[in-house]
Amino acid sequence: MVWVFVSTCIFCRILKNVEQNLKNKRLNAEGNFGKPLSFHSFAIEMDVRENILEKATELYTQFGIRAVTMDDIAKELGISKKTIYQYYKDKSELVSTITKNHFDMESQRFCGLTEESKNGVHELVLLSVCLRDSIRDTKMNLLYELQKFYPKAWKLYEEFKGNVMKESIMSVIERGKKEGLFRPNIDAELIAIMRIEQVQTFLLGNLVPRDKYTLEEIQMQLFDHFMHGLFTIEGHQLFNQYTTNSKNNEEQN
Repeated sequence: MVWVFVSTCIFCRILKNVEQNLKNKRLNAEGNFGKPLSFHSFAIEMDVRENILEKATELYTQFGIRAVTMDDIAKELGISKKTIYQYYKDKSELVSTITKNHFDMESQRFCGLTEESKNGVHELVLLSVCLRDSIRDTKMNLLYELQKFYPKAWKLYEEFKGNVMKESIMSVIERGKKEGLFRPNIDAELIAIMRIEQVQTFLLGNLVPRDKYTLEEIQMQLFDHFMHGLFTIEGHQLFNQYTTNSKNNEEQN
């Protein structure tokens, strides 16, 4: 029962930290007539802000960014468009906030996969599952819209791509090489850059008919090709073992 006690203590400490952070923000936040917001009012403000983010993310993912107006988001939430502008000065700020939140979560997921996985091959398998789940219902043109119409959000993507994505791919390749599961002559940095630019080129370059292939199909085919180019014979055997087990689990569920 020790682990239960420790987990409970950690959870309580997290709640206290969150509460303290909210209180600190509340002390710095000014309401009408220069009066500080109450803790309860500030919590409500945060709920409204988060609800706007969640609904906008859902609509942008499903229909594309340009196709969804601020009026659409307000209508879905049952609030006025004026209320949205109280929290986000314009659509560009809303898109940038969503983009930052998304990449922050992706960074945490990458770190979690490294800790959860048993080896480099297993880490790639887990990554492929996360990739498939995250893009399954995503519109093909999202990245294109960021690049063309939302420069601040695109800059966030470029930073994420050049730092987190590149370093994560390099890390798993070096890990697999040390474990004897990836080919020893592979240059981790070059392969990481190639992988990232390959995906971006397919998404932005209109290389495939968008009415024939989904984003999920394109990404998974590219990822499968990428993985098999890394493995040694032992790595291939381990990969086949993991994928067979994964398919069996999906069929049972």
